[in-house]
Amino acid sequence: MRFRGATKHIGFAVAIALTASALIFSSAHAQTASSLACSPSIIAGGSGDSATCTITLSAAAPAGGTVVTLASSLMELAATLPQITVPAGQTSATFTVATNSGYRPYSGLGFDATISASANGTTRTATVSVTAQPKPADFSSGAQAGSQAQWDGLMCGGIAPIGGEHGILYSCSPPGNTGFGTCTFQQECSLGCKRVPPAGTTFNDFCATSGPNAVSISRNFITSGDRVPSSIVLEAPAGHAQDQEQGVPATRDVNFNSSFFPHAGGITFPTNATSVPFDVATSYVPSIQFVDVVGFWFNASIPPFLITNGRAGHVWLVMTPPNPAPTVAIPTLGDFQITGFNPVVGGDTTIGQIDMSGLSRAGGPTFTVSSSNPAVVPTQTFTAPASQSVFGFQAIIKTQPTSADTNVTVTATDGRYRFSGVLTVRANPPAPVLSGVSVNPSSVVGGNASTGTVTLSAPQSGATTVALSTPAPTTVAKMPASVTVPAGATSASFTITTSPVTSQFNMNIFADLAGSPGQSALLLITPGGPTTLSAVSTNPVDLVGGASSTGTVTLSGAAPSGGAVVTLSKAFSNGGTGTVPITIPASVTVLAGHTTATFTIGTSAVNATTAVRISATFSGATLATDMTLFPLLAGVSFAGNVPGGQPAAGTVTLGGPAPSGGTLVTLSSGNTSLVTVPASVTVPAGQTNVTFTANTAPVTQTTGVTVSASSGGATVSTTLFLFVSSAVSSVTLSPSTLVGPASSTGTVTLQSAAPNGNAVVTLASSNTVFAVVPNSVVVVAGQTRATFTVNAAQVTATTSVAISATYQNVTKSATLTINPQGATGPTLSALSLNPSTVVGGNSSTGTVTLSAAAPAGGASVSLSDNSTAAAVPASVTVPAGATSATFTVTTTSVAASTSATISALFAGVTRTAALTVNPPAPPPGQAVTLTVTATGRSGERVSSSPAGINVAVGSTGSASFTTGTSITLSATNGRDVIWSGACSSGGNRTKTCTFTISANASVTANVQ
Repeated sequence: MRFRGATKHIGFAVAIALTASALIFSSAHAQTASSLACSPSIIAGGSGDSATCTITLSAAAPAGGTVVTLASSLMELAATLPQITVPAGQTSATFTVATNSGYRPYSGLGFDATISASANGTTRTATVSVTAQPKPADFSSGAQAGSQAQWDGLMCGGIAPIGGEHGILYSCSPPGNTGFGTCTFQQECSLGCKRVPPAGTTFNDFCATSGPNAVSISRNFITSGDRVPSSIVLEAPAGHAQDQEQGVPATRDVNFNSSFFPHAGGITFPTNATSVPFDVATSYVPSIQFVDVVGFWFNASIPPFLITNGRAGHVWLVMTPPNPAPTVAIPTLGDFQITGFNPVVGGDTTIGQIDMSGLSRAGGPTFTVSSSNPAVVPTQTFTAPASQSVFGFQAIIKTQPTSADTNVTVTATDGRYRFSGVLTVRANPPAPVLSGVSVNPSSVVGGNASTGTVTLSAPQSGATTVALSTPAPTTVAKMPASVTVPAGATSASFTITTSPVTSQFNMNIFADLAGSPGQSALLLITPGGPTTLSAVSTNPVDLVGGASSTGTVTLSGAAPSGGAVVTLSKAFSNGGTGTVPITIPASVTVLAGHTTATFTIGTSAVNATTAVRISATFSGATLATDMTLFPLLAGVSFAGNVPGGQPAAGTVTLGGPAPSGGTLVTLSSGNTSLVTVPASVTVPAGQTNVTFTANTAPVTQTTGVTVSASSGGATVSTTLFLFVSSAVSSVTLSPSTLVGPASSTGTVTLQSAAPNGNAVVTLASSNTVFAVVPNSVVVVAGQTRATFTVNAAQVTATTSVAISATYQNVTKSATLTINPQGATGPTLSALSLNPSTVVGGNSSTGTVTLSAAAPAGGASVSLSDNSTAAAVPASVTVPAGATSATFTVTTTSVAASTSATISALFAGVTRTAALTVNPPAPPPGQAVTLTVTATGRSGERVSSSPAGINVAVGSTGSASFTTGTSITLSATNGRDVIWSGACSSGGNRTKTCTFTISANASVTANVQ
């Protein structure tokens, strides 16, 4: 969360009443408040101008003067000092009422403010009016016509992709054919503007209608220089709806005289916490200041000012100058942290970050940094440099050498506030000592290499270079002149290369380090036997067909004079026949005195993984090595399984970079009714992969669909699993018709149990004036429903409000009808279907119910449906005096389960009911598939009786059963389970679930 405090110079009509206890004298003739007048009495909204008020006493003030207490009824808008003194012998005194230019700038309201002054039991008042401010100017919306960045609808200002001001809801038109659209002021959001996911480029943001605010301060009127205890407030426990929201570093007012601390790290909410405390630190100011403390979330993944559930967290803090007042603002110590090296080696320096409550425009004050161990960290003073933009500075903290590691508490203070941190000062490391040098192996046949290693007695803070030398001639052996041991390490290695020798040679290796005794090691170099072929290899061993590799032949000793010719040949590793897809030379020559020679291996493109063998022959001996060629097309994959109906991100991967012109890959789906993919994608030249989007359809059970990719004769496939979405299934209201003001209980039902971590369902009202709902409701993991309250206002005419719920990009809604008090006449209260599930070709009976008896002539209720699988008459009439009537819903045969929505409309009220039309059930004894998805407690399994299902938590499994079979499902170790799908426990925990399978079915088991 970030806080800002920037007072905007904007206007209001304000009524200020300054209240305080009066100073009462025991004298019967004490001077009382006679009159109070303020000039000017009208201040332009947004100007931030002040009024001068004069308090007049009934008589001249006595020796010592008369104290007059002042108060404001709207301190956030206008403020003054808490009291003034009328000097001895005087009958009046003046004081200033400062107005807040940033208070409710776009409310469209003017405010009448009452100022009060009290002396010796009497109070006098005066009125100051602050006029309303004009609405903000329009500005351009979207981008030039034809651009990808175009948008429209209701949009929160100050949140990308538009500008404008925070806390303002704008109505934006899309760009026309010739240019930009326009964003126009819609509404000031006094409690914050809520950003919700757009529908394409059309936004539907809205103003929050209830608190609590995201910030809270313990008091809103202080003497500057004080610190105000405050807190961040969440509407739901942390770790649930606010998982991704993080707190942040700063709060400023328009003159940069107050800020939120600490700066570093922001605020982190512990799990289940609803508030976290912090302090607002302030500077000593020369005049009254208004500080706008605004709490907003700042996160790379969400825009600034995307407020906690839409809440602005907006409060005002009034700062008055101390007595005496400074001539310029003087910052206080806001925070101190050790941000440099920690630990630090004694004698070195580190950095302490000193943060201040505001800018130090004139330089100062001076801060003292002391420690609990002055011998290790001495006391220092630092004076803040003058700055117009930086709220702190870095102090270079000196340390002294120490013989042992020491923890020192370092404290910074400005004389009033202090902050501390622990600094670990390390002892100086001892000088490096070279403890040894070794070689491995200690004996080699000439022509082979050995590895040398130097070792130090202790790790060093910096790199250590060790000198190397040998008296051996370079014709026998070679090694580097030095080797470097990295900082923090105790050893480093180097390579010794040797040449073939005709007799044994003792090679002495010397290592030297200044200030340390020299070390030595011995390497024995021996002559080899008759030269033979010792190895043949390739690099790389595995590659994409069409790329090249390098082959190497190695002899057991140096090649004789004239060189050694090694014959090469190729074949398939499995002994197959045909053209081997590689090219190699017929032979390769190892030069005289050398032990190795390399050759180039060319390869051809292949459409399947192919293993080939390269053989080398020398002096009657043959050795071989295998290498594998892969087709360029390596695979097709998806980022993960998705709910049916949601897009899936796919990736085509090559085994190597695509050639010039790119690589065309064709795509196909094994079930185009559930998964559709582009006909082809092209991997750009030089790239190894390309992404694509697969569109999916909703499913009633977890279903796997094969997606294939083909290129260059090679085909690869993967399975994309679609699972049942836990999106919103329905929203119901009880009652759905009421007389305002009253409340209704809403119920959100998901298509399947909420996942681990809960499901946060977004709620919305189509008319927040007449019906208010929470911003969201949490469906607990494993449950399918949750309830919330709808508060309805009093209305003067029957009003319908749509209450909607959104989760996983699916929105469902219900209608709340609000009648005025004393309303007469029936309304449509319910629509029901019996049965609500039928086999296609059969019918269902619908019933419409009114809230009261139908009038004379009856009540005609309009009917409609949204599916070809069901049909209803155009209307049904409730007879006069009756409250209900029935009608017939006819259905047609379907190949798959189909949902139809039946709607009824009467007197402006619509009610709906869902009818499920199923295909005919398979005949008894026919094989069907049961699919079980296990979630919840890891390590457990879900099995069936009769046997067939045995699924580990975190996976999905299927088994075949015959229709009519009674199946009992249970979890291991007698665990409770929340069952949903074909076998449901209704959101309750049970150990088993039994049902009779009649068709392909799926069950989700959430193991507790």
